[in-house]
Amino acid sequence: MMKIIYRNTLKKVTLVLFLSWIGSGCNPDILKETPKDFFSTENAFTDAKTFQLAVNTLYSDARNFIFNDNGSDNGGYPYREYLRIGTDVASVGQKHRPYLMVDFSLFNATHEAARYFWDKAYQTLIPRANTIIARAEVPGVPWKDEAEKNKIIAQVRFFRAYAYYTIANLYGDVPLITDEILTPQFDFTRSSKEDILALVRQDLEFASQHLPSNPAQAAEGQLTSAAADMLLSTLYLQLKMPDEAIAATTRIIDSGHYKLMTERFGSDPTHDGHFPAGGGDVFSDLFWENNANRSGGNMESIWVIQTANRVPGGAAGASLSRTWGPYYGNLIAPNGKQGMTLADSLGGRPVGYVRTTNYFNYDIWAGDNRNDMRNSPWNIKRDWYYNNKSNPLYGQKVDFKAPGLIDTIQFIYPMVRKGEGVIESINSSSTPDYKFIVYRLAEAYLIRAEAHWMKGDLAAAALDINQLRSRAKAKPVTPAQINIAYILDERARELIIEEPRRITLNRLGLWYERTKQYSMDEPAFFHLTKKSIRPHHALFPVPQTALDATPGLGQNEGYQ
Repeated sequence: MMKIIYRNTLKKVTLVLFLSWIGSGCNPDILKETPKDFFSTENAFTDAKTFQLAVNTLYSDARNFIFNDNGSDNGGYPYREYLRIGTDVASVGQKHRPYLMVDFSLFNATHEAARYFWDKAYQTLIPRANTIIARAEVPGVPWKDEAEKNKIIAQVRFFRAYAYYTIANLYGDVPLITDEILTPQFDFTRSSKEDILALVRQDLEFASQHLPSNPAQAAEGQLTSAAADMLLSTLYLQLKMPDEAIAATTRIIDSGHYKLMTERFGSDPTHDGHFPAGGGDVFSDLFWENNANRSGGNMESIWVIQTANRVPGGAAGASLSRTWGPYYGNLIAPNGKQGMTLADSLGGRPVGYVRTTNYFNYDIWAGDNRNDMRNSPWNIKRDWYYNNKSNPLYGQKVDFKAPGLIDTIQFIYPMVRKGEGVIESINSSSTPDYKFIVYRLAEAYLIRAEAHWMKGDLAAAALDINQLRSRAKAKPVTPAQINIAYILDERARELIIEEPRRITLNRLGLWYERTKQYSMDEPAFFHLTKKSIRPHHALFPVPQTALDATPGLGQNEGYQ
């Protein structure tokens, strides 16, 4: 596994010398280990059930890769948000953390973001996938038939493709490893991004063919061909293959297995009291914690990350409310007194890890989009009221522009409500039963619209986008309005929080241009982004830990 490159080199050299000395005086067969009473790659893969158990580990790895792990050395900042902050739609809301994609001069090879995605890919998803694929081809495995084997391999190849697609768009050229590695290696080199994406295409086309197409034939959270087609169609866009992207998304849209939700659903219309009686709409219902799965009535979801709180191996849900909500409990009112106190209905104790930019908060909702359902109070909380009963301003609406109001960066701002759920503790804002939607049908329409735009068929692109705007009760877009900027606006309106925005902008080659244009320029702190950002920051640096272990990797241009 790639993980072995990070072990202490001196220890390895000592071990090799020791084994060489032993081997010079002994029969080498003595050193050959034959596992009999513990699992190894030689004896663990015996049938389809044991292979699926191994595949289940990849589902867990993917959950960690996508949203679950928090930093141990950064105050608990969730690494997943490095794919959203430092873009056109979001920044960090905490002024004491300029290294969180605000001051890009601090972004280097020792940065935790650079290390995290690289390590997760090369220490878990990729090597484990390669091992399962290799062992599936060993003669003697009692597969029922070729279809049974292909279903296992299809899941594995999807996860390998997901990892490689992500890191290729974060780091550019990366090591291409497709074989099971059983001995220490220190000579890894990087393959071209084109070669990486070629492998991703092969893996996803195989997965699309061999994963079940009917979600009713898969357990909740298990991959289907639609999940493969979602990533595959995005890849086709990046490879400038619009016809193939249209075909892949059309397979999903026309399958009959998925539909845009247009009527309210779910067993809890008040969302645990977060909404008053009569509040809420169908878009807000899509993301409520018990509604994400098909069993919750959501026929739009394609792939949902599963969680099981306080169950071994289950993990808790992503605390998106804590991450994306303002730290309103610290808000000082214009009269100099504490304005807000913590409340369950306000999401407990969010801390402003992520603050949406003015581009998202205001620009994309101007004009015809003002009454868009996705801009409703049930989806973006813009109106806040002083709830500290000891403050004379109790019950009054917070005026963001009031003289004397302290901090509208971290302590108060419009809050995206997709991440809300039933909180476990008012002091943590954790939502342990929250299920995270990775892919849903709405994005398939946006991908197909982008493919039509790429071909110059603006009428077809408008038709697809208007499927979403109709659901949102927004004014239809005209073909003349369609361009890539409009499509990105619509992706932000529809997919905020869900979309790894940096990946989208990088595949389009627009990260630097749009981040520089739309990053916040508040003079005391956020101006550092416009001042420090450079085109080479579109790619992450290769982590220093990898360079120390394997110097032949080389560093990305612009980084020391």
